[in-house]
Amino acid sequence: MDTAVRDLADRHLPAVYEAGASAAATSLGTTFTWTSSHQHALRALRTDTYADLLRHSQQTVRRAGQFHRAVRVAARRQTPTALTGRTALQAAKTLADQLAAAHPLDRIVYRNGTRMPVRAWAEAAALARTTVAYNTGTLAVAREHGIQHIEVYDGSDCGWTSHPDPDKAARTLRTVDDAAQWPIAHPRCNRSFTLRPDTGHDPAE
Repeated sequence: MDTAVRDLADRHLPAVYEAGASAAATSLGTTFTWTSSHQHALRALRTDTYADLLRHSQQTVRRAGQFHRAVRVAARRQTPTALTGRTALQAAKTLADQLAAAHPLDRIVYRNGTRMPVRAWAEAAALARTTVAYNTGTLAVAREHGIQHIEVYDGSDCGWTSHPDPDKAARTLRTVDDAAQWPIAHPRCNRSFTLRPDTGHDPAE
């Protein structure tokens, strides 16, 4: 997992960031270059990615250690009595089921106790990080050129800070600073930004 996280942060995020920044620069009739401000923005993005994703990797290592200790304890305490009246295979299956239920290594556990399959979590995390990278590149170009507002493209039902937020995001005008706080609203979010140097008013007004 560490290798996959580093590959995402070191190879994919810079490419996606550059794609977002290049598209924004082209919309202004300019060309994107890796200035110090862009390098700083990318470093911050990569650091945040490392911290978030590697935290889950460390959680998995801790849980694997707990699982290993539980197996050793269970083997000492339960195996002699578990075999009574059953085959070794039946006893082993029962023990394995109990351990798997108590220590589900194929799940990521969130702070609120919610558990998500590792594959689904990894896909959502990678999509979220690449979307954030693309939008961060867009916003960095906005700052570079003194543009204060962007227009949001998102799902029609998607809220600004979360999917159920009543403040709907699509086709609204937001400040660059607000957009930097909410580059996405939820995992698998399709949010993107377009630079709006021409207006300081919400198009809906």
